[in-house]
Amino acid sequence: MATRVPGGGVTRNPFGPSWVGGKEGAGSVGEQVQDSLFGRPKPRLLDPDDVECAHLMARLHPYRKRLARLAGDEPDDYALRLAEGTIAAIDKDGQIYVGKTFLLTFAEALDVQVGVLAHEIGHRPRRWAEYHAQAPQSRDELEDLCRLEETRADYFAGYALAQLGRACQPLCDFLAHIQQHPHPEYFSAELRARTIQEAYASGRRNKQNVRKFFPELARMTSALGDLGEG
Repeated sequence: MATRVPGGGVTRNPFGPSWVGGKEGAGSVGEQVQDSLFGRPKPRLLDPDDVECAHLMARLHPYRKRLARLAGDEPDDYALRLAEGTIAAIDKDGQIYVGKTFLLTFAEALDVQVGVLAHEIGHRPRRWAEYHAQAPQSRDELEDLCRLEETRADYFAGYALAQLGRACQPLCDFLAHIQQHPHPEYFSAELRARTIQEAYASGRRNKQNVRKFFPELARMTSALGDLGEG
């Protein structure tokens, strides 16, 4: 039976920023995107006031750092915050809100949690400044843009899971479990799973090629702990 986690549903993305529904009349695509993403209340922050939550959040921090570097960003560009009423979401400042119910429900599913975290970092909010130069778009065009951005985040999640040696199928299954109805902001769970799987295959090929053609590099472990097999 599918596990239902607060944060999914008909009216919003199961995880990630909520794109459409900002104020009318934004002057540029950049303003529309910024308003659609951040013109709504953020999830309510919670204190990790129990040992289990504190442990589970601490377990994600090394992955946050490695995922940030895989995305070409600095680890300090992102921070994790325990929250309620969401699965996971990111804001314009790189604050990643991790839902407490999600954290506890999937405590034994690290691949799912790392995959969701990778999806959030794959949004790379600092990159959204590129939209400021574009002309205003209609709601339909913004929804197309939303789907593009969600696909970028899904692709990064699949690629990153391969690079980190994690499995991608648990994330694909998770998307199928939380999907209730089609939503204009993102593609179906089936199509998203294909994107993740294709990216995962690409990430594995890249990793295998490094092992084959640069064995010394593959055996190295950098000071940051991100290169090679250790």
